[in-house]
Amino acid sequence: MIESQIDWSDVWKSQMGTYIELNNGRDCVSWWDDKEEATNYWKMVKSEVDFIDNLIGGMKISPKFRVLDVGAGPGTLAIPFAKKVDHVTAVEPAKSMARVLEGNIKELEIPNTDCVQKRWEDIDVETDLKAPYDLVIASFSLGMIDIKAAIQKMMDASSKYVYLAWFAEEPSWDAHYRDLCTALYGTATYQTMPKSDVLFNVLYQMGIYPNVTVFPLEMFHQFPSFDNAVDYFSGHFQIATDLQESVLRTFLQQVLKENKGYQDLRYYSLNMLMWWDKTASYS
Repeated sequence: MIESQIDWSDVWKSQMGTYIELNNGRDCVSWWDDKEEATNYWKMVKSEVDFIDNLIGGMKISPKFRVLDVGAGPGTLAIPFAKKVDHVTAVEPAKSMARVLEGNIKELEIPNTDCVQKRWEDIDVETDLKAPYDLVIASFSLGMIDIKAAIQKMMDASSKYVYLAWFAEEPSWDAHYRDLCTALYGTATYQTMPKSDVLFNVLYQMGIYPNVTVFPLEMFHQFPSFDNAVDYFSGHFQIATDLQESVLRTFLQQVLKENKGYQDLRYYSLNMLMWWDKTASYS
């Protein structure tokens, strides 16, 4: 089959649909609609100041820009963007994560950012937003089933630049979860999300030829104690027997590292930043 016969948006739909199905119907929004998860994520990302500054520093921005952050999380990029541009609109679908975002904006006294708590799929560009924006970004927030429609809506909201950050290869947590599923249940039932290869081909078939930068990201999920880590993963993997708990404890002993009285779990991913100027001509 030649490449032109493959509908890459359908490939994305299939892989993302399988990911959601094998995760008990939980999509990315459901995962982050948990106060503990949202708070933990903010603790992890706010320590990555240098990485975030470098990422934003490499983007084409101006102090007069208006920025739209799709899937803003706790404000990972929206908050530093707000210090560099005229206005930021942060769209965050998960209710618990949106509350963390709003709390951070209030605590840090950031006046030029507004929040929209809604799924991107349900956003109406005309009524829910103040489009157009000079720059639209979706950073690790592409959990939509219909990625083609999601990207087109970002294009509709932007007057110039669109930036997408996504996983280039299997992140470390996917490998960990797959190994743990195999150890617990005897089968690797954990399904990863589609990666940047599929995303690039979706863009290509839309007539978009993005600039691409590959970059690594490392974060640490810090647990107060080993037992706290066991409790955390017991809930995620629905540990029901003493044998399963024993398997989980053995696994965590292999991946957790003691650090100043805490237990650290290293998260690593190799990623791609794809961006384009929608006003550019390729002819």
